[in-house]
Amino acid sequence: MKLLFEKVAKKVNLSTERLQKYKDWIGDANKARNLKFPLLDARMNQYDKAEELISFYTFAPLELRRDKEDVIREVLSLVDVNVPIEGKIKLTFEKQFKPPDGYLAWLKDKIDEHPVRYIREQGKQHTGNHKRLETNTHVDVVLESAKLLILIEMKFTSDISVQTTFNANRNQLARMIDVGISEVENSKGKKLVVLLCTPYEFFAKKSRFFYYKIQEYVDSQKIAQGIGWRKPWEIEQHLLKIDWLSLEKVIEIMYQKFESPEFDEAMTFFEERKLLLHSDIEKRRA
Repeated sequence: MKLLFEKVAKKVNLSTERLQKYKDWIGDANKARNLKFPLLDARMNQYDKAEELISFYTFAPLELRRDKEDVIREVLSLVDVNVPIEGKIKLTFEKQFKPPDGYLAWLKDKIDEHPVRYIREQGKQHTGNHKRLETNTHVDVVLESAKLLILIEMKFTSDISVQTTFNANRNQLARMIDVGISEVENSKGKKLVVLLCTPYEFFAKKSRFFYYKIQEYVDSQKIAQGIGWRKPWEIEQHLLKIDWLSLEKVIEIMYQKFESPEFDEAMTFFEERKLLLHSDIEKRRA
C-alpha cells in the first residue's frame, strides 16, 4: 500500500506534518500485515480506521476533476440544496477555524456555571492569563465558492464530540455552525452549509448521537440552544442547510467517470472498509 493522490495533497497545501502522518499510518499497516503472524494492535493499524485518510481519499478526486461544479451540485442535491456554484472552487482539508470573539466573551462570563470544580478553576486561570477558553475548530473538508461555504465533518465509526473543555454542552455540530457563521457573516450574500458524512449503517440504525442532533437541528431554535450565545434569527440568516450524507453515496459521486491510475487502489481501500455501494462492488467484479 502507498499514499494515494499525493499530488493533490501538495495542490491543496496539506501540511508536511499531516502528510507524514498519513504515510506513517500506511507504513505501520504494511509492517503489521506483512508478518507471518500479523500484528493486530490499534496503534499499528490506525490506517484501518483513520477518518482523516478516509476524508482525503473521498474528496481528493474532486481536485483533479474538470467538472467540479457538476459534482458538487450532485452532492448538494442529496440534501435538497439547489443553488448556483459561482466562481472558483477551493478545496481544503483539515482546516482550522478560530472560535468567534463574541462566543469567547460569552463563555468567559459562563465559566462559573460549569459543573466540574477544577475546570471552573482552570477557566478562571485561563481568563486571568488572557488565554482562550476554546481551541480552534478542526473541520475535515472545506469547499468554498463565491457564494457558498461548505463545512464537512467526516465520521467512520466514531460519534460527534459532545463538549469542549470549558463548555459541557457544546457539541461538534453546533461548534461547526458557530464558526461557519462567523466566516460568512461579513461576506455579501455567502451562505453556510454544514454536512455530516458517515457510513449509512450508523445513521440508519440510529446508533450514534449525531443521528438525533441532525434530526433536531432542522429547527433553528434547537441550534440556538446548542450554540447558546447566538439568536435563532442570526442562524437562519446565514445557515442555508445542516444535514447528513451517506459516505457511500458521496464516494460513488466523487469517483463516477473518474479516470486515474490510482482508481483501483482507492476502490480497494473503500471496499476494505465496507464503504462501497453494492452496485459499485458488482461493477468492479464484472
